[in-house]
Amino acid sequence: MKFHSLYAFIVVVILAPVLFLSCGGGEEENTPPPAKEYINLRSCSVTEGAEYSAPDLKEITLSYGKVVSVSSDANITLNGVKCAARSGATTAMDVVITLPSLEEGKTYTLNVPEGSIVGKTDKNMVAKTYSVTFKTKEAYKPISNNATALTKRLGWGWCLGNHFDTSTGKDGEPASYGYWDNAKPTQSLYTNLKKAGVSTVRIAVTWGNYQDVNNNYAISPAYMAEVKQNVDWAEAAGLNAIINLHHDEYWLDIKGAAGNNITNDAVKNRIEKTWRQIAETFKDKGDFLFFESFNEIQDGKWGWGDNRTDGGRQYRTLNEWNQLVVDVVRSTGGKNATRWIGVPAYASSPTFALEDSFVLPADPANRIMVSVHFYDPNTFTLTPENSDGKSEWGHTAAAGKFQSGSNEEHVVSTFSKLYEKYIMNNIPVYIGEYGCVMHNNDRSNLFRNYYLEYVCRAAYMYCMPVMLWDNNVKGGGNEHHGYFNHTDGTYVNNSEALVQMMIKAATSTDANYTLDTVYNKAPK
Repeated sequence: MKFHSLYAFIVVVILAPVLFLSCGGGEEENTPPPAKEYINLRSCSVTEGAEYSAPDLKEITLSYGKVVSVSSDANITLNGVKCAARSGATTAMDVVITLPSLEEGKTYTLNVPEGSIVGKTDKNMVAKTYSVTFKTKEAYKPISNNATALTKRLGWGWCLGNHFDTSTGKDGEPASYGYWDNAKPTQSLYTNLKKAGVSTVRIAVTWGNYQDVNNNYAISPAYMAEVKQNVDWAEAAGLNAIINLHHDEYWLDIKGAAGNNITNDAVKNRIEKTWRQIAETFKDKGDFLFFESFNEIQDGKWGWGDNRTDGGRQYRTLNEWNQLVVDVVRSTGGKNATRWIGVPAYASSPTFALEDSFVLPADPANRIMVSVHFYDPNTFTLTPENSDGKSEWGHTAAAGKFQSGSNEEHVVSTFSKLYEKYIMNNIPVYIGEYGCVMHNNDRSNLFRNYYLEYVCRAAYMYCMPVMLWDNNVKGGGNEHHGYFNHTDGTYVNNSEALVQMMIKAATSTDANYTLDTVYNKAPK
């Protein structure tokens, strides 16, 4: 018995420290865990109850009042589907949530549980539960009205670029015809354009260098006759034709006119004199002929100049000029009483056409069209050889070789907004210029071809005819837009297959030929 007692005593002595510690008797075990500190949400990139375009909404950004990170066990969901999230690339206080593909015409709720977002260095700092509900717009539905009927009529178009629109930028110093493209059009040009599948020719014309400033801005009869000859050739070939005021910006001083009433009155006087002569010359031409008031009117900064800071004066001035052209054309009577007239927003930009600053002219004939140009992104379509130039485009483009924010979703977003604002309200929109230069390597030209097909098919889906810019410049490089020989209409730059692809994309009624089928053909 003594042996057992001694043994028990020894066991107790040995185990006593262990038992003491396991029973929580230590000072550390009595210390409560640190209290949570909550991180405040400052903003969310979507608004509760708002409606968004499904193709546009790829991510949602949450901004917090502290430097944060995403917890490893975060369970952020959209309608129950888990979403990936990452710290913001531009600020450590942002979290960017990647969304799955959204359906059109549906309600979504983003749910971010408490603790999904934590402090970057202190995990006891947590963000509370956050949720936001939003909607996506209804799916695109084709409509049938005068605007869409005109779209079918204009079809796929082509611009006679850098011929009649040449300019020295000075009164009394005319450029020789074909100053930039070194070609002289013939009837064969228009006949072959028609054979190729072209429906409309936009004949860009600069008038100022051929005006007598001392004689009511009288246009040279010889120059007017040559322009008219080309319109007649287009008519004979069965083409629609558009004529405009093109590189007259040197006297169409929008910045000066916006800031000075005397300057504006002088410019308006010249606009009135110029357009009256054009309208009188062509007033008996049938409705195959369209007028376009101006081309890319801006202050030299392409929408990033004083127009941003002058309180809207330049925008209002352009609206005034567009109204003047409509009034002058209608006053000449004949076929001009009901002729379609295209008017541009500032810089012929879709962005400005979508803003409230752009006001359509009042027109008793109700035959106004909106003219926009589309070269987005210009680092790929116009100047790929510049230091900031890009050689690829679209969702398959390699990192660093494409312009962020200007891929397929940008095309669809821009065209769908134009469709909703104008075409659904029976106001036609046409893309008076689009294009992409030939690049100097085969892979980049694969992306070029893909871009041109995608833009044309998107334009068709959203009921907008397109006019390809062609300046007769052969080979590849900045501003190299050569497709047809401007004298006889034969193909240059081996462009036949590309042209036919664009015509198909802009005109095909095949229901199986969709944006998705084009998208899936992107270069790998």
